[in-house]
Amino acid sequence: MNTVKKYVVFLNESIKNDISLLGGKGASLCEITKSGFPVPKGFCLTTDAYKEFIIKNDLYDFLSKSLKGLKLEDVSKIGKLIRDKINNSLIPDYIKIEIVKAIRDLGTEKFYAIRSSATAEDLTYASFAGQQDTYLNIRGEKSIVEKVKACFASLFTDRALLYRIQNKIESENVYMSVVVQEMIQPDISGIMFTADPVSGRRDMISIDASYGLGEALVSGLVSSDIYKFNKKDLKIEEKIISNKKIAISSLKDGGTKQSEVAEDKAALQALDDDKIIKLSELGMKIEAHYLRPQDIEWCISGGLIYILQSRAITSLFPIPSPMPCDDALHAYFSFSHGQVMTDPISPMGISMIQAILPFNKNIRSSNECQYVVSAGGRVYIDLNPVVQIKPLRKRMGGIIKNIDLLMGEALESLVNREDFYRFIKRDRKIALRLFKFMFPIAVSSFKNVLSDDLSNSVQKIDDYVKDRIKLKKEAIYKLSQGIQRLEGLQDILNFAEDIHNLLPFIIPAVLNFKILQKSEHTLLKEAKYVDLIAKGLEGNITTTMGLKMADLADKIRKSKELLDEFQNEDHISLFNRLHNLKGHENFLKDFDAFIEKYGMRGASEIDIKSTRWNENPEALVKSMLAIVKTSKEDIHNKDYANTIKEAEDASKRFIEEVESKRGKLKAKKIRKQIYIFRNTMPIREHPKYLIMNYLDISKKVILEEAKGLVLKGFLECEEDVFYLNYWELCQAVRENKDMRDLILQRKEEYRYYKKLSPPRVMTSNGEKITSSYKKDNIPKDAIAGIAVSSGVVEGIAKVILNPNESSIDKGEILVAPFTDPGWTPLFINAAGLVMEVGGLLTHGTVVAREYGIPAVVGVTDVTKLIKTGQRIRVDGNLGFISIL
Repeated sequence: MNTVKKYVVFLNESIKNDISLLGGKGASLCEITKSGFPVPKGFCLTTDAYKEFIIKNDLYDFLSKSLKGLKLEDVSKIGKLIRDKINNSLIPDYIKIEIVKAIRDLGTEKFYAIRSSATAEDLTYASFAGQQDTYLNIRGEKSIVEKVKACFASLFTDRALLYRIQNKIESENVYMSVVVQEMIQPDISGIMFTADPVSGRRDMISIDASYGLGEALVSGLVSSDIYKFNKKDLKIEEKIISNKKIAISSLKDGGTKQSEVAEDKAALQALDDDKIIKLSELGMKIEAHYLRPQDIEWCISGGLIYILQSRAITSLFPIPSPMPCDDALHAYFSFSHGQVMTDPISPMGISMIQAILPFNKNIRSSNECQYVVSAGGRVYIDLNPVVQIKPLRKRMGGIIKNIDLLMGEALESLVNREDFYRFIKRDRKIALRLFKFMFPIAVSSFKNVLSDDLSNSVQKIDDYVKDRIKLKKEAIYKLSQGIQRLEGLQDILNFAEDIHNLLPFIIPAVLNFKILQKSEHTLLKEAKYVDLIAKGLEGNITTTMGLKMADLADKIRKSKELLDEFQNEDHISLFNRLHNLKGHENFLKDFDAFIEKYGMRGASEIDIKSTRWNENPEALVKSMLAIVKTSKEDIHNKDYANTIKEAEDASKRFIEEVESKRGKLKAKKIRKQIYIFRNTMPIREHPKYLIMNYLDISKKVILEEAKGLVLKGFLECEEDVFYLNYWELCQAVRENKDMRDLILQRKEEYRYYKKLSPPRVMTSNGEKITSSYKKDNIPKDAIAGIAVSSGVVEGIAKVILNPNESSIDKGEILVAPFTDPGWTPLFINAAGLVMEVGGLLTHGTVVAREYGIPAVVGVTDVTKLIKTGQRIRVDGNLGFISIL
C-alpha cells in the first residue's frame, strides 16, 4: 500500500510524533506543544520533503559514494563538497508551495527562526546538540525557503559528520526535517537543566540566564547568571550573578546584532526570584511529562515564558536501579571499581552478581534487588545498612580506602556531611540482620587471630574451594535440563556460606597488615620493612597461576612443534590440535591440568559474558609467547624465590630491630602479626577464584538454554542471551517468549554505557561524590597516584586496554585502566605497574607486591596521559609517575 507523503506538519497537529518524519527537535516540539506547554507557533518541513529534494536533484548516488567509508581525515573536504552540491540544487516547486502556504497561515509579516531537526539528534543516548544550523529572525517567503535548503546542507557540516562517525551512525541513513517557528524577541533567555549537569543531582535544577537571545550564551560570548533550585525543598538554593556585558538581539529588518549591555544593568540579576521559581516549576512539569531529566531552551518576552526546545540530558550518569522505596538519601559505592573492572557489565553479568552475593536472597526479578543495584551498566552496593550504624559509618571510608583510595575518601566526605546524616534512614531491623550475618564471621576471625596454628591455612582453603566447586557442579547437574536447572542456579550459587568460611581468614590478614604498618611507624618512626614483608606471599592462587603459566611457556620454548602450534593464530582450534599432537603427552597433561584449574579465567571476568581461556585461549597464548620471546628459562621462579627471601629477611630484621629498640615483648607481638599476615593474606584471591568457578558453571547452563531459544527463533544467536538478565531468561524459557526486540534495545544501551565514566561513589539522587590526591612531596610535573608496591623502576611504557589483544615484553611497564586475574599473565614480564583504579588490596596490587614489581594505582585517565613507547619512572614508594 502506498503511503501518502506529508511535507508539512504544524506543531499542534494531531499526528504521531515520529522522529523518522520530524527529526528529533521537531518531534519534541510537537510533543510539548500538544501537551499544553508554551511553545511558539510553527511547523515542520518533514523528512519526506528532504528525501524528495534529494531524489529530484539526483543526489542519492552522489551522497552514497561520497559518504561510503568516510574517514576522519577526509571529513572537511567531503563535507564541503556535499554542502556545495546541495546549495546549488533546487527545492521542487510543489514543496515550495507547501512551505509558502504554511508561512501564510502563520503570517507573512512575522519573523521566523529556521531550525534544523535531523533524525539522529535529541535521541535517548545522544543529543547531537548544535551539530546542524539554525537561522534567526528571518522574514519573507523567499528567504525562508533558502534557509530551509541551508538547513538541508547543514546535515553535512564537519561537526555533524564527525559526531556521527564517532557515534557509529551511518550518515546515509540520517535525514533532515526543518522547524519553522515564529521568532520571539526575548528580554531574557537561557538554558534550564532539570538535573544538575555537573554534580549529577536529580533534586537540583540549574538555570543559566542572560539578556537577549540565547545565542550569546550558547556561543560562549557571555557569562550567564546561574541559579540553583532545590526541587525537594522548592526553594532557590544558590545564585551566581555574572557581569553580562554582551547581548544578541534581533534587527528590525531581519538578522541579529551584538551589542553591549549598560554597565548598571550588566551586573544585575537577570531573572527575578519569582521568575526563577515559575521557570523551575515549569521545568519540573516537563521532566514529569518525559519521565527523565531535560535540557530545556527557554526565553521570556513581555513577562511570558516560552519553551524553545526540550531534549533529554544524555551526559548524566544514570541513577541506581531499582531506586530505594523510601525517601531517604542512600549512598552507593562502585562494586565495579572494587573489582577493578570499570567497563560496563552485561545485563546477565549484573544479575548473576546480584544472585550470587548474599544481600538479595530469594529474589525473583532485578526490581527486587535491594542492596546490589545497577547504574550505567555497572554494579553498585547500597551502603545504608552499614552507614546508619555510627561505629561502622566512621570506619567505612578507611576500609574502602584499601580497595580504592579515592573511593574511600569520597565516601568519607559524603557520610560526614550534615545533609547526608540528616537524610539517611535508620532501620533497626536492617541493622540487626547485618549484625546476625557478621557476628559469626567476627567470632571466627577473632579465633584465627588467637590461633597458633595457621601454617596450613592456604591448604585448608584450597581443599575447601575444591570441595565446594565439586559440590556445586554435582548439585546443578542433578537437576533436569531446562527451567528446573536454570532456576536452580540462584539457590545453588548463593555465596553466603562461602563468605562465612573465607572471610575469617581474610579479615585477620587485612587487619594485621594495617597493624603492622601502624606498628612500624609507632615503634621505628619510619617505613622500611612492611612493604617488603607484604611481597612474595606463598599460596596466592592467582600468583601461582602466573608461575605455572610461565612453566608451560618454558616447555614450549624447548619444542619447535609446540611453538608452531602456539604461533598458529587459529586459537580456537588449539585444544584439538594439541590433543592430536604425538610425543608431547607430559606437556599436554600439564596444559590440560592448567586449563582445568584456571581455564574459567579471563579479562573482565566478573562479567559472565566475557570470554574465558577455556573458550578462546588467545590472550593466554600471547602472554606465553611473550615469555618465550623475551624471558630467560625459569627466571620467573628465581625472581619469585628472591622476592620470598627478601620478605623473610625483612621480617627477621624488623623483629630484631624492634627487640633491640623496644624490647622482647614488642618483638613477640610483631612476630605474631607477621605470622598471621603471611599465612592468611595469600587467601585474599580465593573468593574471586571460587566465584569465577560458579560463574563458569552458570555460563554453561545459560548457554544450554540459549541454544534452545535460538532454535525456537526467540534469540538471533546464543551470545545474545547475555543482554537479558537472569530472571528474564527464566521467563523466556518458561513462557517461550521472543526476546529479540528487548535485546536490540539492550545493545543500544550497552554502547551508550561504554561512553560513560562511572563515579566511584554516588547517591540515590544522582550526585557524583569525587575526591582527589594530595600532591605533597612529589615532583612538580609528576602524575600523582597511590603507592601500593614499593620500589622505583624506569622503563618503556606499554599501554594495554585489552589483554586479549596485546602482550608485554620483559622489562616493559604495564599501564592499564584496571587489571583482574585475566591480566595476570602479563605480570610475569612486567617491570612495573600503573593503573587507573585500585587500592592497597585490589588484585593487581596484591599480585604486583607478590612478584616484587613497583606499582602506582588510582591514576585517573593514565592510559590517556601516557603513551606506549614513552620512557617513564614509576615510584612505588611515594606514589607518582614521571614521564622521562
